[in-house]
Amino acid sequence: MNSNPDLPQLQVAQAGDTDIVVRRSFAHPPARVWQAMTDPALIPRWMASIDTMTRCEMDLRPGGSFHYEWGDAGSKAFYFSGPILAVDEPHHMTHVEYFNGDTASGTTVTTDLVAHGTGTRMTMVMRYADAGARAAAIEAGMTHGLEEAYAKLDALLTG
Repeated sequence: MNSNPDLPQLQVAQAGDTDIVVRRSFAHPPARVWQAMTDPALIPRWMASIDTMTRCEMDLRPGGSFHYEWGDAGSKAFYFSGPILAVDEPHHMTHVEYFNGDTASGTTVTTDLVAHGTGTRMTMVMRYADAGARAAAIEAGMTHGLEEAYAKLDALLTG
């Protein structure tokens, strides 16, 4: 990983047997980054990729839930949904992601936003059930496109 925390480039690393750690800096304070990461009106503007985000819902409180869906109702449609476990606005959120409603295995995602100068340092830890689940997620491309999405988030905040 790059050791300079001022660079916005995405840093992705594996930790232990189950975790993927994602780090990135943003030139905006945590409250602004938090808003873009949690407001259902803003999320589709930066999280959409090749597939259009067709549904974005978030009940941002412990015990709440979220639902993000891409594509049409056809064979290319997919979604992530799950419960919100912890919220400390604008610095911390923990939630569980279920892919296409499969609650047999969920990924616990912890996102922390820390003020760094006038900007924000984001650390996101995706914790999988076991090493095999993490390997499958990497194989499926779970980390592909993250920098593209976060660059869109940065542009949204700058614009």
